[in-house]
Amino acid sequence: MSSSNLEKKQIDLIRESISVHDFCMEVMALYAKGELSFGRMEEFVDDRGKSCLYRLKQMSHELFRNVEEATYREKFYDITVGYIFHEAMKLRENVYQLEYYKPQYQTLVASDELTALEKKIIHEFDALIAKARKRLKEGLKEVKMLLKDLVVQLKDLLKLYRGNYLLPRFILENEKALIRIYHKRGFADLLSDMYERGRSTLIHKAAQSFLDSEYYGDAKILFQKAAHMDHGNGKARFMFLYASAFSSYFKNRPTRALNCAQEALALGATLNDAQPYNEALERLVADVAKDLKKKGKLKEEGNANLRV
Repeated sequence: MSSSNLEKKQIDLIRESISVHDFCMEVMALYAKGELSFGRMEEFVDDRGKSCLYRLKQMSHELFRNVEEATYREKFYDITVGYIFHEAMKLRENVYQLEYYKPQYQTLVASDELTALEKKIIHEFDALIAKARKRLKEGLKEVKMLLKDLVVQLKDLLKLYRGNYLLPRFILENEKALIRIYHKRGFADLLSDMYERGRSTLIHKAAQSFLDSEYYGDAKILFQKAAHMDHGNGKARFMFLYASAFSSYFKNRPTRALNCAQEALALGATLNDAQPYNEALERLVADVAKDLKKKGKLKEEGNANLRV
């Protein structure tokens, strides 16, 4: 499996894990209100590949089961997902019994035509339905406990995958969902464990990820936010100008692109690790200046510094 493909699969696994958590919490809430239906339960877990828990189980097995490179934390996660799936399948069966058999049983109980043998069978049905109700209640408690274990282990996976260039973007885009799971304090602690300067580093890394994928507009916004969070961070300001230059260029705003590029080059001259970006900026300046000169739109150098 290629590195980029593996990184995408890791993100898909985390995304599906969040979906499973949210859906499981919904199942618990519906049960508490007496509104849990088999149809909704089947969307949570099934054996035909249409449910979020089935998808998570398959993803986890593909990435971790019988894979020598998988860490013990990943294999532990796979086992937990497997247990949740099998327990949830039992819940599904109990929900089915209560939804489809219980109403029919209640109709039969009210009949005046039952024979002695049929009344005995009805009594057995009564015991089976009571058992299904008890198993459902106990099973939900078991799944809830396993789900708590899963979100703790998911935090370990997030730390393990901190080097995945797609992860910072994913975390920012799914921040509300992660806060819903870990709460504000837990989420902040997670970021502190993952990155040296917590949220500030997360935003910078997410911006870099967008830049590497040539999403210059998104990168510009996040680099600007990173620069505002850390006013002494000249690199963030430089990267904001760099992304702004290319964003403007591809939006057919050559004068603005030129101004941003020139300001970035002036700042980049003072940074140690800006050389590859400076070279790209120099090429951009040359191309834009040539185009503007042809169109007779190149302004005097003294008017080049516009606000960005």
